[in-house]
Amino acid sequence: MNDLTPILKLKQIGKSFSGIPVLTNVDLDLYPGEVHCLMGENGAGKSTLIKIISGSYTADSGEIDYLGQTYPSYSPRWAHRNGINTIYQEIDLVPHLTVAENIFLGNEPLTKFKNINKSEMNKKAEAVFNDMGVDMDVRVKLQTLKVANQQLVAIAKALAFNSKVMILDEPTSVFTNTEVELLFKLIRKLKEQKIALLYISHHIEEIFEIGDRITVLRDGNLVRTGLIGEFNKDSLIKSMVGRDVKIERHDDGKKMGGVILSVEGLGQDGVVDDISFKLHKGEILGVGGLVGAGRTEMARLVMGADRRQRGKVIYMGKEIQIKSPNHALALGIGLVPEDRKQEGIVPMRSVSENMAYSLIEKRARFGLVHWKAIKKMVLENFTALNVQPQSPEKNINLLSGGNQQKAVLGKMLCADCDVLILDEPTRGVDVGAREEIYKVMKDLKNKGLAILMISSDLIELMSQSDRILVMAGGRIAGEFSSAEATEEKILALALNQGGNQQ
Repeated sequence: MNDLTPILKLKQIGKSFSGIPVLTNVDLDLYPGEVHCLMGENGAGKSTLIKIISGSYTADSGEIDYLGQTYPSYSPRWAHRNGINTIYQEIDLVPHLTVAENIFLGNEPLTKFKNINKSEMNKKAEAVFNDMGVDMDVRVKLQTLKVANQQLVAIAKALAFNSKVMILDEPTSVFTNTEVELLFKLIRKLKEQKIALLYISHHIEEIFEIGDRITVLRDGNLVRTGLIGEFNKDSLIKSMVGRDVKIERHDDGKKMGGVILSVEGLGQDGVVDDISFKLHKGEILGVGGLVGAGRTEMARLVMGADRRQRGKVIYMGKEIQIKSPNHALALGIGLVPEDRKQEGIVPMRSVSENMAYSLIEKRARFGLVHWKAIKKMVLENFTALNVQPQSPEKNINLLSGGNQQKAVLGKMLCADCDVLILDEPTRGVDVGAREEIYKVMKDLKNKGLAILMISSDLIELMSQSDRILVMAGGRIAGEFSSAEATEEKILALALNQGGNQQ
């Protein structure tokens, strides 16, 4: 097999769920030493296609050619054993095991007495990381590593079993710029080893930096496949969403109202210290910083998810002691968490049930709920957010990540909050859904709602915020108005290079 022959070729792949087509006659081929980028909005069919390639789903129609053989389907175990590996956005590893144990889980080297040979296992794991050009202590437990390093462990696990095809699903969703560069350096090394890479990302700038070819899906259909040079940013977005999308810098000229939430000297040992800010009615206050700067931890302290050791939270002019997120919600302060899978949704329940939970918390009286009014509000927010597919009774687990995120946001909209804390509101969300979420945020702001938006996306911070706080090392390093903020200024403070500009 040479570089002009696909390692893997999908032909006329079709898949439906409950009679609803998710993929229709999709073709895709992967070549050795190539980064093939799979693009499309949330719900376009990308996740379903990935699961067919990995063996998790069986296609209803079409076939797969792999290494010259044709298969109607195969199992995930067969795919892994034969060199097809997927590194998912939600890392599928065991936190309490070591790095080496995760890499060789189920395939541990054994001594002559059939015991696990830990010394040999560690040696083999180190060899994999050496080949990757990554410095990693293979003896530490996975849970002690940053998410970015856990992603590298997932890649190492795939490489330990002679991967020929590697699928990277949103690998940089929580990476810093430095970590992205490390990943790209590794990807270039994998290309040299003639591994075929399928790369999925909503960060369009990454596609043009690392990609060789692009395939675009829309509504389960193949829209276009071409070399990277045949696309530019605007044409790629238009292929994905079927229309022109332009996210403009935030500036609607509407004045902010009075202070609704004040935080003074908030602190917790080893996490954050001396956090102080004011949030106004009709304001979007952005919070930037690198992963580990303490942004999520700060939000959890404000919401009562973790107990603060120092500081005050003043809401509507009164100092309050928030006991829990449910207590905060009852007061009118809502949170859309960063980790929607673990903290934002109730699996195996419908979209409408998930969106109704916060409303039930506020509307229940003596254990009784006015279901008709609740369902009406849920449906209104479901429609306003354009959650896809348009079936509120569908299990939320069956929705794409972006549509799950819209449902989590809808849950807080149903609660009719005065203050909304959004932690990475568009993480894993495509450009079309991002535009819709920004529109909802602007509408809420114009109605007088106060929004605290935590984001790792510098463009998002600058385009959507009225003011921007930058955190570094658990403290607020400085503040900018949206007019004076630049990527360079924000990064300088985030890296603690710019002094205190408060």
